[in-house]
Amino acid sequence: MKKFLKFAAKLLIALVIIGIIARIFLVMSGSSEDVVIKDSIAVVRLEGVILDTRTLDKKLKKLDENDKIKGVILEVNSPGGLIAPTQVIYNRIMKMKKPVYAVMEFIAASGGYYISVAADKVYALESTTTGSIGVIMQYSNVKELFDKIGIKSVVFKSGEMKDVPSTTRELSKEERQYVQENINEFFDQFVRDVLKRRSMSETQLRTLADGRVFSGRKALEYKLIDRIGTREEAIIDMKDEIGIQDLEIKEFYEKEESLFRDILSKIGAFKASHLPEGGFYYLYKPGL
Repeated sequence: MKKFLKFAAKLLIALVIIGIIARIFLVMSGSSEDVVIKDSIAVVRLEGVILDTRTLDKKLKKLDENDKIKGVILEVNSPGGLIAPTQVIYNRIMKMKKPVYAVMEFIAASGGYYISVAADKVYALESTTTGSIGVIMQYSNVKELFDKIGIKSVVFKSGEMKDVPSTTRELSKEERQYVQENINEFFDQFVRDVLKRRSMSETQLRTLADGRVFSGRKALEYKLIDRIGTREEAIIDMKDEIGIQDLEIKEFYEKEESLFRDILSKIGAFKASHLPEGGFYYLYKPGL
């Protein structure tokens, strides 16, 4: 009996390892889902905190170059994240020649909204959390703790602003102004790119862009989105726009039950909970 249990355990471990290796091979080589035979609408997904969008950028570019893909639905469930990767996807969508619709799910705030607004049409649920237009930078100051336990921080730097913000001393007036100038610049970029896609004045947008979030219903009222609806409504509208009703729906993301995806999602969750302090983010995360 013991020998059988040992054999069964070894077999199970071997099967798990083989499954992981097979998944890695499929991801690296391109799975069968990437093969498109009939005219289709592609569905891709942006999930979680935005840290690295290179894979999504390449996928969108590839879909835009595929003649069989007639349109793209981007499902968004993200509170935002790093500024540069967010702008990469915004710019990619802006360059795409075929229609792109964004469908907001549970949350599409800050950087999640930034990317969504690049689409030709933006959908949300009534209960979607969106908005949070703005920039955040936050860090911890441990100066008082260091003073109590007798630790001094020694810094050698090439310029006055090289260690700003410092966690071991208070910022000077000039340093605070320097940080705020950076925040204002990134904020202006956010406002500028939203104005390219929404029919409203800069004054109207800046009134809404104080960091607050909105429900999908309020976002529609304020003209931040186009319609209350789900993926199904977006697909119907896209078929009408394209003029082909028998388009297939092709999903270009890993299934939730995939062991490999589960491992990656846990790694991503770990990264999201350990975002570097002192960085600039398009991110909605109360208590960051």
